Amino acid sequence: MTRKRITARWVLIALGIFWQGQAMAFLKPFYLFSAIDGIVVLDGHPVKGAEVERQYTWKDDLNVEHVLTDAQGRYRFSEVTASSLLWSLLPHEPVIFQKLSIRYQGKEHKGWVLTKHNYDHLGEVRNRPLNLICDLNDEPAAHRETETFGICRLQ
Repeated sequence: MTRKRITARWVLIALGIFWQGQAMAFLKPFYLFSAIDGIVVLDGHPVKGAEVERQYTWKDDLNVEHVLTDAQGRYRFSEVTASSLLWSLLPHEPVIFQKLSIRYQGKEHKGWVLTKHNYDHLGEVRNRPLNLICDLNDEPAAHRETETFGICRLQ
């Protein structure tokens, strides 16, 4: 076979994949961190002005975001997605380190620690939205039902 024929066959195969819609599967989003809606409380009351920090690591890249709680103690982080043609094609186990920290009155609290091993939407805790309540009076603890660690619990 000539080089032109081999190249032409590969082009036809590639076009066939695209025409069948299979290429879209390679470009689907990877959900690195689902959206979070949370409340910070102390002594049963909402905490205004607490700094909530979200960290996540994917492919050795550390990403950090900060928000402040409002008068009702609420905070929100939007979902984080990424895409990668290479990682879509290569078999691998996703490893996404997730962490929430809460700083209030000079003290730092471990809110949420999880290692996510999938790219699924709401894949952190079995398709449950991340609606968290974080009580600053609690000591960080392991939560078997969610496989997380910290003071934040699912509502």
